[in-house]
Amino acid sequence: MERYRPIPPSSTHVPLAAQDREQLLVTVAESLVVDMGAAAAAVFLKVPGAPDLRAAVVAVTTTGVGSLEHIPLGDMSLPSSRAWRSGRVETARHVDIVPGHPNLTVLAPFPLEAAAAPLFSPTRRFGTLTAFWLSVCDESGERERGRLAAAASALARDLDRLADQGASMAPPRIPHVFAVDGRGAGTESLTPSTTPLIYHLHKLATYLATTVHTRDVVDLSMERVMDGFQAGAAVFGLIDGDRLRVASASGCAREFVRAVDGSLLTRPTPETEAIDRRHLLLYGPGDAGPAGRLPEPLCDQQYFWVVLPLLAEEGAVGTLSMAFDVQRADIASEQGTLTALATAVGQAVERTRMHEVQHALADDLQHALLPPVLPQPAGVVSTSRYTSATSGIELGGDWYDLIRLPEGRLVMVIGDVQGHNTAAAVVMGELRSGVRAYATEGHDPGVVLARANQLLIGLDTDLFATCCCAWLDPDTGRAQMATAGHPPPLLRTADGRMPPLRLDAGMPLGIDPGTTFQVTDLQLEPGTLLAFYTDGLAGLGGDVDPRTVGAAFHDPGNLETVGDLLIGGFGESPQRCPDDAALLLVAYEGPSAEAQRNVRQLRIQRRDLQGARRTRRLLRELLAGWDLSSMADDEELLLSEIVTNGLVHGDSDVYVYVRKYPERLRVEVRDSDPHPARAVTVPREEDQAEGGRGLVIVSALASAWGNSPSGRGKTVWFELPTPSPH
Repeated sequence: MERYRPIPPSSTHVPLAAQDREQLLVTVAESLVVDMGAAAAAVFLKVPGAPDLRAAVVAVTTTGVGSLEHIPLGDMSLPSSRAWRSGRVETARHVDIVPGHPNLTVLAPFPLEAAAAPLFSPTRRFGTLTAFWLSVCDESGERERGRLAAAASALARDLDRLADQGASMAPPRIPHVFAVDGRGAGTESLTPSTTPLIYHLHKLATYLATTVHTRDVVDLSMERVMDGFQAGAAVFGLIDGDRLRVASASGCAREFVRAVDGSLLTRPTPETEAIDRRHLLLYGPGDAGPAGRLPEPLCDQQYFWVVLPLLAEEGAVGTLSMAFDVQRADIASEQGTLTALATAVGQAVERTRMHEVQHALADDLQHALLPPVLPQPAGVVSTSRYTSATSGIELGGDWYDLIRLPEGRLVMVIGDVQGHNTAAAVVMGELRSGVRAYATEGHDPGVVLARANQLLIGLDTDLFATCCCAWLDPDTGRAQMATAGHPPPLLRTADGRMPPLRLDAGMPLGIDPGTTFQVTDLQLEPGTLLAFYTDGLAGLGGDVDPRTVGAAFHDPGNLETVGDLLIGGFGESPQRCPDDAALLLVAYEGPSAEAQRNVRQLRIQRRDLQGARRTRRLLRELLAGWDLSSMADDEELLLSEIVTNGLVHGDSDVYVYVRKYPERLRVEVRDSDPHPARAVTVPREEDQAEGGRGLVIVSALASAWGNSPSGRGKTVWFELPTPSPH
């Protein structure tokens, strides 16, 4: 076995390629295992632009196949991090490392000891050289640590010369792992190829255990198969009904990928045969089954294929097919390891698919309990935001509502039911319906909350809720407000002041049947902004971040931007409560009689593709009435694109609001579809004028525009400056 020998300096030395760097690192890691009796050894290189080290090569034996691949430089439990910081050899024992990294070893309960030496030259810091010993063998004495430091110093000098010649020092995504017959490791019981495969299988299974999205399962598996198992080509297929869909492919001919994607499971292919047999299949070089899968100049005669059915508890969920060079024919004998790979990937696919289905169902249910589109009466502008505390399937109890009464008044409600489960969501839905009914009857906020309190107590759920209810008359600006244990809204006046609202907090709903709620009278001046929120947006002490509020309220002219800044700023706050967050913004612009002259609304039924044409016609008439006909062409073009997006891609009604301000014209298109607006790229016979442009036109022509989530749906808006009067 070749030992590590430093590269002699020479002015005529030929520049070394990446494989020369890898061979150098392999030789050094191998020498640590063979000459120093290590159970495993790894060379870690610094990740460019990140505070991390990543393994470039790993030498393993059957008793030490669990080396870490990624080391954060801030993790001081690891000797590599400390060696990088101190510039000297650092050690750590099993009891220091494993509690924070339980997946370090595969063959537990063997305890390990690690030592790391920095790879530093006079001008560069490359990484660390790390060795692992079995603690029971007591191999890592002072002599071994001295030899480790000497090997690291020599390697750093050689890496310095390679770097001078232009070789990259960036680590690969997946390390090169190779087996070494370590002293006393008993490797005669396993073939040399088995240990690296077990290493990569263990790493993949560890990463898959924490994934929640099927896309991540596919990406992690393909990355490990191509770079770890060193496959020449691979294709990952997922069963979708009666068809097999290609989720990912690498190294395959494009014609093959197109042909297999969406193929029927009844079509005879190596993949469908593996699914039917529920067993891996091997195809030797030249077999007709996988013929034509590799692109030129690769030859089918030089590769064999392994086709794995991905099996889970409910049956096959897909396939993973891999092509290997004939020189790696030993992999064909590792059917136990390959079967374990298929099982780990198949179970991860089934688990993440189930999680995604459950999360989508929970998300749909959560959004169904929120109002689809908020009313926009003349003189009032409103928007909303809602974010979930987790990415799981739990349901929250936060809700908001904006209710327009027949006589023109407006009722604003926000509340939070205790808990994150189905019971909380059901109670939230019942409370929202009850509050809406009581408010529609014309009761003041105190009576609405009192009746909601009786309703919740009558449900006998042992849950409580907080709620804030307000009433506004847009004609006069008169308002009333009451709260049941809920924080009062934030208020910004037209002149920029943010005075606190002094309300009697009241008792939460569902506790005392005799509770009454005090009503506070308010007089809102035009330009006043109210921000109702749930405690998910507040800090751990229940207080909002004044810097976030100040930044959001600095320019309240665009309510959608205010909502984006508030929900984004609170989400980044380190003191944020682990709770759902709901936000209801209401801006009072002035008496409705005056506002009606400057506000127009239009509702278009879902899938009514002729609605865009009617909208353009009504827009021209509206602009002519405002003496703004010169803006009609640009306004019409922008509005057509946004309305058509909503009608084609959003399965909901579309609401158009046009507002004229002294210096600008603002158009909002709202719907209850939560997905961001997408460009329309295929012209339609119904309305050729709307097809093929894309939202890039909106960005190019509008002075300002946005695509904001708005509670259950979204709002796409744009603004254009009005012409200066002559």
